[in-house]
Amino acid sequence: MISRFFKSTLIAAAVLSASVSSALSSSVSEWVIVQGGAVRLLRASEPNTDGLYRGGIEFRLEEGWHTYWRYPGEAGIPTEASFVNSVNIASAELMFPAPKAYSDGFSTSLIYSDKVVLPLLIKRMDDGRPAILNANLTFGICKDICIPGQAEVSLVFPAATMKDDVADKLVNDAFAQVPITQGDMPSLFPEIKITGEGKDRTVNISAKVSSKDKSPELFIEGPAGSYHGVPKLASVKKGRAHWTMSYIGLPEDVSDIELRLTLVTKDGAYEETQSVSVPQASASK
Repeated sequence: MISRFFKSTLIAAAVLSASVSSALSSSVSEWVIVQGGAVRLLRASEPNTDGLYRGGIEFRLEEGWHTYWRYPGEAGIPTEASFVNSVNIASAELMFPAPKAYSDGFSTSLIYSDKVVLPLLIKRMDDGRPAILNANLTFGICKDICIPGQAEVSLVFPAATMKDDVADKLVNDAFAQVPITQGDMPSLFPEIKITGEGKDRTVNISAKVSSKDKSPELFIEGPAGSYHGVPKLASVKKGRAHWTMSYIGLPEDVSDIELRLTLVTKDGAYEETQSVSVPQASASK
């Protein structure tokens, strides 16, 4: 059950924010209380010059509770959102800051705790008319046990807006935490190799990091339907970090596989997708 203290904290925060900005009520939705926390929608005061709005889904979690990244790791429920019932919305893209690895002694999950804003990039069909973004959220939320969570939140995007410094800061900070996509830039991974056969098949990855960075993190996402583990840091030496991960849970009987890699270092977080050759099983004698 959600604590009275947490409820009172949310109410106090809402009152304080409202006193800071008279337009806040139109920049954020009402909090939806869920077990272990609360969730709401927010948006920047004004659209970008290209007409796209920046917004976010904000989670506030009670002490000891956490929710999950888009890939939950070895245990958990991914955070997902559907926007199908929205009005005058052409598209809504959900983005994710890099998570933290969390081990309960049995498995390692990829989580957010305390609070997080998941950025949204929103395009209206008609910029001259108001739009309504309806988000149906599904997620896992955990403390001593893990339970599936669900929330429906809604926010109006008016044709005319007012400045809201509080909401703008929340949105801007959220986008600043999204991993940088390497795109056409040189890869940060000089080695990505799959070795072995059967249950001994292993993913080996090396990444360039700062010589002062002794604990970089790497998160791997396989194709849809994959259910694999979390890479284990094997070594960091002379500006190169090396991880290994069991191939179990990734597609079998394929000649190559696409892996989405998220690298978190002292210098920032980075993301790229790589196609990796998969060694084929030896022919039976």
